[in-house]
Amino acid sequence: MTILAQPCPKNAAYIAPYTKSNISSSNNTNPSKNITGRASALGKITKSASKPVFKGLGDDFVILRSKACLRVKRFLLQDEACRLLPAERVNNCLKNRISKEKGVVVKYNKVTKTASYSNLQTCGSVWNCPVCAAKISEQRRSELKKGIAQHRKNGGYVYLLTLTNSHHFGDNLEQLMAGQKKALKYLWSDRKTKEHFAELGKVGHITANEVTHGKNGWHPHMHILLFFDAAVDIKALQKFIAEYWQHCCKKAKLKEPSLEHGCDITDGKFADRYVSKWGLEEEMTKGHIKKGREGGNTPFDLLRLSEAGCERSGRLFQQYAAAYKGKRQLSWSSGLKKLLLVEEVTDKEAAESEDEDSIEEQELALEIWRLILIYKKRGEVLKAIELDRLDNANRFDMLIEDLAQRYVIEYQDKIMRDADMISSRAEYLEQVEMS
Repeated sequence: MTILAQPCPKNAAYIAPYTKSNISSSNNTNPSKNITGRASALGKITKSASKPVFKGLGDDFVILRSKACLRVKRFLLQDEACRLLPAERVNNCLKNRISKEKGVVVKYNKVTKTASYSNLQTCGSVWNCPVCAAKISEQRRSELKKGIAQHRKNGGYVYLLTLTNSHHFGDNLEQLMAGQKKALKYLWSDRKTKEHFAELGKVGHITANEVTHGKNGWHPHMHILLFFDAAVDIKALQKFIAEYWQHCCKKAKLKEPSLEHGCDITDGKFADRYVSKWGLEEEMTKGHIKKGREGGNTPFDLLRLSEAGCERSGRLFQQYAAAYKGKRQLSWSSGLKKLLLVEEVTDKEAAESEDEDSIEEQELALEIWRLILIYKKRGEVLKAIELDRLDNANRFDMLIEDLAQRYVIEYQDKIMRDADMISSRAEYLEQVEMS
């Protein structure tokens, strides 16, 4: 007897156990269709599943497997974020269904050879959720590329400005961020800077807030893309902004940065390089996702360390999550998106977007999905389905069988209790019918 039930978590409703004989959903009379949407999944599981064939698959297999492994890591990091942030929406992300009338749907894109889930809620948090962050940041990267290309098509120039201020170990992250926000507001609104930017032909700007944590504590900083309608003298502009940024930091009651380290401006090729590092393929989709440099850890580095057992890194990630809650990933100056023909897409819309070319591959029974959640195998399931489509192997079936067998071994006591409860309920209903 294979049991596919989930142990009742705290504050959750009771979930009855299931056997192969009653594995179909109450809304579907075809158990095999309900599990996989094709021929019976559990019904065709065998000990001697076909051996994967790699010959002739070439680079496609290697690339696909590499991307699938990165996605597996993102799902596992999301599980760690759920543990650290129990009250946040990330706990429901890609776990709870949208419609209770159907199971979890797996879709497949024959062109990109990738699988994805459908009919699942998303949290839309670019800061807390590694899975949503990947999708949202890819959308933002696309917007940046489109905006820069359109501005250059109009004959304009783009520069990358980086601003920061002095910081020390023990500084409060929320206070540092609030101070920088004030200082930046002073920089844009000061009469002299506004006049100077107007003379240079400044069209607008896009601000991205980033943060790392290292030996000197939290290091929040801003990367700003500056859009001008003509070329500017970088050295002269950097000297001008550095002096005013120092003044603005002092006015915002921040520790003053040095003229050398508080401000940096680079030309268009560096702006292009910065934007290119937002791509999913390099796992560089944002400052909070990419790897830190010179000993500094990004927030998702801290999440990885927490997953590995570092409690201090977990506490730091919680601090970061609280400080960035509700913040925007990118801020465009007024009117710039319209000028550069970039559509407005919210984080929620980006996270919920689905591949239009993907078609429904299979529908997982609720019992199967619960089993996948118990053992944190959401990423592994998609990986197995993708690789199965390449070499006609049975990784998915073998994975589900393995999880079912593990459940039987690890939850024997619960299975017996649930079986007794079902037996008692059946006897009671039989007595009611006879009376």
